Formats: sequence, structure tokens, C-alpha cells
Amino acid sequence: MIIRKAKKEDIPFIIKGIFAIESTGKSNTFSNLFETDNETAYHYLEQFFLDEENFDTELSINTYTIAELDGQPAGMCALIHTNANYYQNKGELFPIHLKENHLDTFIKNAKTLPDIKTYSENKYFIEYIFTDDHFRNKGVANRLIQYQIENNNADKIYINVLENNTDALKYYLKLGFTKKETLIIDRPENQIFPDVKKILLSKNIKN
Repeated sequence: MIIRKAKKEDIPFIIKGIFAIESTGKSNTFSNLFETDNETAYHYLEQFFLDEENFDTELSINTYTIAELDGQPAGMCALIHTNANYYQNKGELFPIHLKENHLDTFIKNAKTLPDIKTYSENKYFIEYIFTDDHFRNKGVANRLIQYQIENNNADKIYINVLENNTDALKYYLKLGFTKKETLIIDRPENQIFPDVKKILLSKNIKN
């Protein structure tokens, strides 16, 4: 298995993984936030990742690591640090790329979501951990997570997992992560995300 940094050629695979994780049935988190169809949401994510001045968020190519098997991308994850630079970069991204009506809709919908920044800021997160169906049960996710841990100087590393994703939760707990908080991230009456709650997990990586 080869572990490498993501390249532009990996963008379709990355978006495929994000959409799989963010799926809400016939839509996804981004099409819900922007109130667009999936094709338009895909186009926007593609523009985010192609933006050569977009760095250090889960929508930036430079944060992604790819696991490769048999010459094919088998899995991925992003590593982000939620410092002030992260929030500034992410805040600038949407106004640059979204059409005015979609930007207005995004701002409107984002304002309805619970504010969880207090729990999320100034932490290192492994985000969008994804294994392609063709490469399951080959240790892809474990190798990606271990790679991020081995190449990080932080004392702790964090993972978010949706409360209804019980299989992923069990898997991360087996890898030594522990539950820190259960956070309400959405409203059931106008649901944006695949679940209304997520669980914040952490693992000490320094002795």
C-alpha cells in the first residue's frame, strides 16, 4: 500500500468520498446547504479543490492523503488544524466561488445550525476518512489514520463521527479513540447533515 499526498488527479475520488460520507439519501450536505442539485454541488466542490490559493481546510487539496492499492486510489482522509487561519480560509472560500443566490442561501442555512466552534477550534482533526468499496477489509482506513498520527506533532488528535454511524464509531474506539462530547449539529425540522448529532473522539498521541 502506498500512502501519498493528494494530487489534482485525485479530485474526483475525493469528491466521491465526501459525497458518500455526506449523503442524505437523494441529496447531500452541500446540496442541502446551497439548495442546489447534486451536480451543481459537485461543481462547486470541484472549484474549491482546483483553487490554487485555497489551503488548509477539508475543502483544500493540500490537506488530503491518499492510500493507493494496485495503482488505484483506495482510500483517503484529510488532516486539518482548526486554528484562526483555518476559519479565515474557509470563510473566504464560499464568497469567491458560490453564485450570489447560492451564497445567500448558504449563509441563511448556516445561521440556523448550532454553533459548535467552542468544541472544535484549535484542534487537529482527521476528517473524511473514506475507503472505496472495492478495497474494504484491506486495512486502508487504519493505515491512513496511523500515518496521520505518526506524522503529527500534536498531543492529541480528533475525529468527528456521526452518531448514527455506529460501525465507524466502534472502529475508532477499537483504534484507541475515546468519546469526548456528543454535539448537536443540526435541526431535525430542516435537516442539512446526515444526522443531527455527532460524537467528538480524541486520542492521546504523545506520551
